[in-house]
Amino acid sequence: MLSSFLALACMLCGVTLLSSCGPDMGTDAELSKNVYMELVDWHVSGLWVINCPVAWIRVFNRNHVPIKNAKISYQTFDWEGKPLSSGTYVLEGEVPAGMVKNYIEQYLGLVDLHSDKLSVNYIGVERGSGESH
Repeated sequence: MLSSFLALACMLCGVTLLSSCGPDMGTDAELSKNVYMELVDWHVSGLWVINCPVAWIRVFNRNHVPIKNAKISYQTFDWEGKPLSSGTYVLEGEVPAGMVKNYIEQYLGLVDLHSDKLSVNYIGVERGSGESH
């Protein structure tokens, strides 16, 4: 029973990771300068078998055009501040010009079992098409 649960958990996390990863996208440096991102809240999902940070990230678009696919990097630390795991993640979807979008329940990726702290850094965005998703 436990092995079946672990196999299912591995498959679900693998699907989540594959859907959040993709080819490295180019970012628009000029648009990226006018975007602000903040980590609102986060928690770890998993049963000390598979740890995955689940984040709520807010993106502010201060541009006069829509942006899409905000790319971030993340890093976890243990309770003493020692770096443990890191990766990148794309917040899929558009943020209209001059607006704010909340990305809730974002499963960032697998991290070390001892991850206690999370740091998220904004990398950049692409120009949007103007169509909301």
